[in-house]
Amino acid sequence: MQKSTHFFFKLLELLIVLCMVAMVIMVFGNVVLRYGFNSGIDVSDEMSRYCFVWLTYIGAMVAMREKGHLGVDTLVKHL
Repeated sequence: MQKSTHFFFKLLELLIVLCMVAMVIMVFGNVVLRYGFNSGIDVSDEMSRYCFVWLTYIGAMVAMREKGHLGVDTLVKHL
């Protein structure tokens, strides 16, 4: 059971990386197309927004498993 849970969260971390890479590629590609060629991909704005939302949700699950929180973690490290 422990091994399957560990595998599941490693899969979630991979999904986070894939969402981040997809966001970077879509936004950068859209910026290049808009400023370089005066055109763009309409769906890339929405897809990058959806990737960001899912990245946030999945990142919250991974952070909860690791018992970490950005604000609390930095406060504890400073103390």
